[in-house]
Amino acid sequence: MGPLQIVAGREREVAGERLQLPLVRRAAIVRSQQASRITWHRHEQFEMLLMLDGATSYEFDDGRTVDLPGGHFLVVPPGLRHRGLHDIRRPARLCGLLFDPRPRGAAKHTPLTGGDIRRLTKTLQNAPVDACPMSGELRRVTTALARQLNQFDPSDAVAALELRLTLCAAIVEAAGQLAAPRSVAPTAAVQAAIAFLDANLGRPIGMRETAAAAGCSRARLFALFKQSTGLTPNDYLLRARIAKSQELLAAGNRSITDIALTCGFSTSQYFSNVFRKYTGHTPTDFRNTRP
Repeated sequence: MGPLQIVAGREREVAGERLQLPLVRRAAIVRSQQASRITWHRHEQFEMLLMLDGATSYEFDDGRTVDLPGGHFLVVPPGLRHRGLHDIRRPARLCGLLFDPRPRGAAKHTPLTGGDIRRLTKTLQNAPVDACPMSGELRRVTTALARQLNQFDPSDAVAALELRLTLCAAIVEAAGQLAAPRSVAPTAAVQAAIAFLDANLGRPIGMRETAAAAGCSRARLFALFKQSTGLTPNDYLLRARIAKSQELLAAGNRSITDIALTCGFSTSQYFSNVFRKYTGHTPTDFRNTRP
């Protein structure tokens, strides 16, 4: 679907033409352990990026950078030049759509009326280019979209109909969120928790202790943290420890066990298992591939 920031993973792409859906040019589900900077590019259509898990970042030619964590989505308008940035918050799972409600006939084979299409276009054109938290409904629809893209059989007419409806539902639900007044997320507790986790990567950390540092209950912190970052506090902690271990692995010849303990892992075996989960490589393989 044109350049996507997440690469070196599994991707399944379906063209809107194959679905007889003029509204959508392409839709893709991408799963990846790695991320890589891509060249500057722009699309003639709207690009919608729905991040289910992990996180990534995009840079725009006005100098702005937008972080896109799991549980958030981003709509890039036609013609806006942008590129994806390196990112270590992975593995990632993202649904990407290229679509355009502006051309004549865009509503064909959709449940949308001409008025719906005009309101949709106006909403998208006026929406800020920023990461927006997914509603529960949009996350449900995006999860269904990821599953349907993975399993899509072009010879199955029922599957094509189901995918058409799900694509329309994702676009309409996202536009509805963009049109609604956006509340300010309570981030003070999350920022305090992140600062505490980052300052204590090298020792055992309990969630009760983290919640105390954030000034809220564990349940409240979990909900706020997930809403703000798309991650649980423990997932954030593991990813931060892996990022620190990558710096140490690339910087010198310290032993794997020493690096594991420095980064808060109880054993080198546990460290290796977590490192492989988040990067797709063992610590040794990662070190050997560094220039």
